[in-house]
Amino acid sequence: MEERLGRLEGRLEELSKRVDDLRNDMNHRFAELSKRIDDLRSDVRRLEDRLESRVKWLMGTLITMWTTIIATLITIALTVL
Repeated sequence: MEERLGRLEGRLEELSKRVDDLRNDMNHRFAELSKRIDDLRSDVRRLEDRLESRVKWLMGTLITMWTTIIATLITIALTVL
């Protein structure tokens, strides 16, 4: 009986160690995943900033172009009249 109890205690300790190892491994993997998600968020923010900057340049160019075209048309219209 004591021998069986000793084996059960040994197996229980082994299982406990395995569970602890699994818990540590999962915590490590979740920490890595969290870091990757943070890196991804940072990359997305940088891309958003670049896109916003390019849209501002595009809008500025279009407004300048339209203003130039309208001013040219008004000048031509005033010259013809």
